[in-house]
Amino acid sequence: MKPFLFDPFNSRLARDIRNSLSKSFLQALAEKDISLYQRCGAGYMQQKLEPGYAEYIETRLAKYENAYAIIEQKNLREVLQQALIFWDTGLYFEMHELLEPAWKEAEGDRRKALQGLIRAAGMKIHAQSNNMKAALSMGAKAMADLIKYSGELRGYVGVESIVAEIKHTLSTAQNPLRADEA
Repeated sequence: MKPFLFDPFNSRLARDIRNSLSKSFLQALAEKDISLYQRCGAGYMQQKLEPGYAEYIETRLAKYENAYAIIEQKNLREVLQQALIFWDTGLYFEMHELLEPAWKEAEGDRRKALQGLIRAAGMKIHAQSNNMKAALSMGAKAMADLIKYSGELRGYVGVESIVAEIKHTLSTAQNPLRADEA
């Protein structure tokens, strides 16, 4: 039997869960009200879901608690500050959703730098779904953008650590046996 893969690219329920949870988390940050994502998660947990869906929800809610606590403790209000916390806690879809409005408003090099961060998050999302072709493509574009436009992110985001993680993900995706041997 194949192990369960939470796959929002091919499952409407998975996509709905991911999108609803993400939206409620971002709204909770904006309104400083954690009950928003807690209620959203609880609503799904009341349904009779396959264990894989419930596990995703529980894991996501735990990550939300962690990220929210860090953001509140450090009083991080700027989008780029929060994006790094999302990256560090593995909230890649939420990072993408958080950055997209800022990217739409930005111009020039700043827009390209934000696009690099969004692509980096996209790379991680695709890698988690085992869509390595898309992960490789997005990762390569993200790395190029982040290296070229890193000055636009100075003081907010640890671009060097994100680029290092992109390189690691790309090398793992291109050489899966080397990753197992490490």
